[in-house]
Amino acid sequence: MTQTIEREFKVSLTEQQFKQLQAAYPWPTPFTQTNYYYELPQNELQRRHMGLRTRLYQDHAEQTLKVPQAGATRTLLEITDTMPLATAQQLIAQQTIQPNQQIAKYLETIGIDWSPLFIWGQATTKRRVLTLPSRRLTLDQTTYPDQTADYELELEFDDMILAQPFFQDIVARFKLTQTAPLNKIQRAKNHQS
Repeated sequence: MTQTIEREFKVSLTEQQFKQLQAAYPWPTPFTQTNYYYELPQNELQRRHMGLRTRLYQDHAEQTLKVPQAGATRTLLEITDTMPLATAQQLIAQQTIQPNQQIAKYLETIGIDWSPLFIWGQATTKRRVLTLPSRRLTLDQTTYPDQTADYELELEFDDMILAQPFFQDIVARFKLTQTAPLNKIQRAKNHQS
């Protein structure tokens, strides 16, 4: 169980830009993750600008609730409950989350009844992560059930003073259009089969 503040810069990529960035850095071996996205009746999570997912890795899983925080940059409180892969698969089949864990407790604390949760979509991401001093560069290729793929670059950081010029250098060097992409939840809504 963790709670972290996520600060990040993100930019959408074309497939060509993705390939250029892939060739430009010493990325470790990519890994695959599949996200299952939850919602409540009347789109209550969306109305509160929150996102809830279960993420499956090869040998474990986690559920994460993202809660927006005030500020100039994209800043989110991420509440994460980890679990064995088999537990996550069972919860996905039941379209629910872990009771008595921090996500369920947080939702209850802010007056949200999470019992009617349902899964409305999914997406699978092939992810490359390069860890640098006080920042983490992530290169994603995400595929949706309708077989559409998209690409994005993300820089998570602790220190804005170090991160901003580093990110701006990448944007300039690779001629990226500095438009923040829709988040994966919104993109997934557009690409369910």
